[in-house]
Amino acid sequence: MMKFQLPYPPSGWELYRGWGKTRSLSSVYKKWRTDAGYFIKVPEKPIDKPFSLAIALKRQNMRQDLDNRSKAILDCLQHYQVIKNDNLCERLTMCWSEDLPAECVVILQIAEEGLAA
Repeated sequence: MMKFQLPYPPSGWELYRGWGKTRSLSSVYKKWRTDAGYFIKVPEKPIDKPFSLAIALKRQNMRQDLDNRSKAILDCLQHYQVIKNDNLCERLTMCWSEDLPAECVVILQIAEEGLAA
């Protein structure tokens, strides 16, 4: 099991700018990913088997959608080679919580055999 305390992730709507051939990472996402990197301890080798991810966030306002925050976290874990590919995520659990030591707490663990069935 790995646990990360990260800054509050940007919305999925804030990750990119442009469309098609001009699409690129937004400055908001680049800054967040760099900041998050300071809190990520990279394993010796990326997780290359199915895993589950539990994400808890401190809600900043009532208009935010919980599900818009997962993509930034998964892509960041892949960028820093904690995971080989975010398509290996077999279970994703998210919740709002006020009782957290950081704005975002992520728990990653190898998926248990037979649980995905």
